[in-house]
Amino acid sequence: MKTKHNLIAAGIAACAFSSVASAADKSWYVSLSTNQADLSSVDTQSTEQVAGVTRRIGIDTDEETGFGITVGRTLLAQANGNKLSIELSYSNSDHELEELRFMDNVFSANDGRSEGSLEAETILARAKYQFELGSFKPYVGLGIGQTDLSVEALYGMSIGSAPTTRPPFATGSDSATALELRAGIEYQISDAFGVFFEYTSTDVDDVEFSRRGGGPGGLATTTQSGDFDFDSLNVGLNLRF
Repeated sequence: MKTKHNLIAAGIAACAFSSVASAADKSWYVSLSTNQADLSSVDTQSTEQVAGVTRRIGIDTDEETGFGITVGRTLLAQANGNKLSIELSYSNSDHELEELRFMDNVFSANDGRSEGSLEAETILARAKYQFELGSFKPYVGLGIGQTDLSVEALYGMSIGSAPTTRPPFATGSDSATALELRAGIEYQISDAFGVFFEYTSTDVDDVEFSRRGGGPGGLATTTQSGDFDFDSLNVGLNLRF
């Protein structure tokens, strides 16, 4: 009888260990996604006045498809199945300039009066809380990190000119703190695979780049500073291991 009890206890312990090991095996995951990013207008003003006038620049870009990759780990699994995870994510999107606004003048890329690009790369540390509703698992998240923004914008006579003779009107790159809010839903196909759809809103403060333009003393470079936000719709695949 004692041997039988020992065998039963050993069996229960083995099952418990197997369950824990299985949960631990699936605590890590990798997400691959494609995103449709919509950058809000980048509206800036010069921190150095030229002849007592503050120069204002606004840049509008198109919507572009980018990509993202995330590595995450589940830290806490509650009795009701809800999970708390931490993540490290990278995303990138590259946009073409649609319109440049300088002071009260508008230069559209559609009529050839402006051209350029704006690239945004973002790295975030995120917390994610997922609700267990069977195969469908909605979640919310909060992230903080850094966005690297690169700008090159031309208008008027600077279009088609060599950078050595007439540099881009606005150019440069900067890194700034990014805050992200996220909400989405995952459909779990199996223990290892899931597909998800999510919306993110990212706020980036205090980006700076240079403006090269004319003034009473000829061509001069001033610093432009401002804030911008961007929204993104993401579709992707989760792989758990």
